[in-house]
Amino acid sequence: MRFPGNHPLSVGVAGTYSRESANRVVNAADLVCFIDTETGGMTTHFWAVPKIGTAAIQIDIDPQALGRNYPLAAAVNGDAKVTLARMLAEADRASAARRKGWIREAQAICREWREKYRPALSSDAVPMRPERLCNELTRLMPDDAIVVVDTGHAGMWMGGMFDLTTPRQSYMRNAGHLGWAFPAGLGAKCACPERPVVTFTGDAGFWYHIAEVETASRWKINAVTVVNNNGGGNQSKRGFDRVYGGQQTAKARELWTFNKVNFARLADDMGALGIRVEEASALPAAFAQALAAQRPAVIDVVTDIEALAPTAVT
Repeated sequence: MRFPGNHPLSVGVAGTYSRESANRVVNAADLVCFIDTETGGMTTHFWAVPKIGTAAIQIDIDPQALGRNYPLAAAVNGDAKVTLARMLAEADRASAARRKGWIREAQAICREWREKYRPALSSDAVPMRPERLCNELTRLMPDDAIVVVDTGHAGMWMGGMFDLTTPRQSYMRNAGHLGWAFPAGLGAKCACPERPVVTFTGDAGFWYHIAEVETASRWKINAVTVVNNNGGGNQSKRGFDRVYGGQQTAKARELWTFNKVNFARLADDMGALGIRVEEASALPAAFAQALAAQRPAVIDVVTDIEALAPTAVT
């Protein structure tokens, strides 16, 4: 079971690869409850979300995780589901009434975020905005899908701009090696053949293990891979701009840009279904075709190389 992003109490993903509204809400809270998390650097934006000193409760079945990274007001060693059910049974209705003001404040922050990014989330620009791509994936994702997401900019885009919409959907994000998501998506489909599996990666991540498209084709593994193809590893752009004093040279861009490649054509040559998408309006038909393909499918989405995922706020 997963907490859907369209729930009225959802504020988004917190941490480094996150949604701005989530970090703002967490840092405005006077009490934070950590549930089944080791409160590592990515989850907490290097221990700045929440700020150290905020009253915190941590629930974890592993006693060694309790208090490892944050000072706690209370530590609870137990199964998360059982513990939360007991806590809910003990909660009084008066405290729920007192929280209504805080809930309104949190929801206002979420609405502010939605309005700020609405133009990009609905943009018809060509090349496509990654925000629009992630928003379309939210809308099109099957109710029982397993969503597998790469690290780097892929993780930033999906963490900030994508929402699960039902508790039956599952979400797994790579927290380490770039390129993990594509083979992980194949593994997820083999483990759960009855469920749709959709992987989101960039062209930089897809290059690591692209040869496995041929393996998946021979075994007819119907995992769907969406490639955010902007022609480069543009998560590095900000760093190169800083090194070059604000704006890098054209020569410097050679360090993080690639030759333009049509991944749909490569996928077809390896026996998979390859679909090239250059406009957002073509995504629904491409996604439906890929899910029904009965073999691996690669949706090669051409996006804007100048589009940078928002950095985390505190």
